[in-house]
Amino acid sequence: MIEIQNLKKVFEGVTAIEDISLKISKGEVFVLLGPNGAGKTTTIRILTCIIKPTGGIAYIDGMSIFDESKRIRKISGLLTENPGFYERFNAVDNLRFFSKLYGMDENIIDEDIKEYLEIFHLWERRYEPVGNFSKGMKQKLALVRALIHDPEYIYLDEPTASLDPETSKIVRDFIRELKSRGKTVILSTHNLPEAEYLADHIGVLNTRIVAMGTPEDLKSRIFGKRVVIEFQGDADKAKAIMEELRVVYQLERGKVIILNPGIKNSVIVGKMVENGLDVDYVYEERHSLEEIYLRLVSNHG
Repeated sequence: MIEIQNLKKVFEGVTAIEDISLKISKGEVFVLLGPNGAGKTTTIRILTCIIKPTGGIAYIDGMSIFDESKRIRKISGLLTENPGFYERFNAVDNLRFFSKLYGMDENIIDEDIKEYLEIFHLWERRYEPVGNFSKGMKQKLALVRALIHDPEYIYLDEPTASLDPETSKIVRDFIRELKSRGKTVILSTHNLPEAEYLADHIGVLNTRIVAMGTPEDLKSRIFGKRVVIEFQGDADKAKAIMEELRVVYQLERGKVIILNPGIKNSVIVGKMVENGLDVDYVYEERHSLEEIYLRLVSNHG
């Protein structure tokens, strides 16, 4: 588990994050959303013990980021926006170097390197200097480096940036596989459909935590539940039924939209049919994560 208490970081008088408190359960995918400069990368750098906070504290599996940073780094894998490889080395030599830094068993390093390079379609290019790699290839290699030592906590900062659609799908599927193995993934992304697809919980960050919950919780909290009933018949009759049932509603041509109904849909539909209205469709109005994100960020800008 990751437990964060009142985390704050100030860079030369500028507050990057302030008063962040949250818990991330083991084995979940937690997505950090927020505009540029919201503090997502700063939060990840603190949790991986690259920088220290100005205030507050965080614990990873009960270990303090202040007192046990070496142990925390061993169980953490990090993908950053800037890969930072030795450009004249080939992919295999780069990964061997970083694997040894992680203290991996030298007898299994090459076996693990082969497995991951094949997953991300880099095996055929393994002996080329990394300086010859495209931006997308370097991104894939950086992801391999983050995973090679089998960490328990994996921090991914924009993991599918610069990747083609096919490779992006491979990465998304692999993140789901990591979760199935019991790994904890903290993902920072601007890709909202990707966030919605992967997230168990989402934290919307804008220096502070603006909102947090499952994608469905956030949708319900921001927009409420909106049930749409499309019907044929007398609109005045539909209006009278809604007034009788004491629901909050909006009547449009051929449909009635009910906000947070306190009674079952079947009761409302039954009443409409009893009064001679033909009901065609009943469904819950859906909102995208993008709509939620834009609403939250604009309200806390």
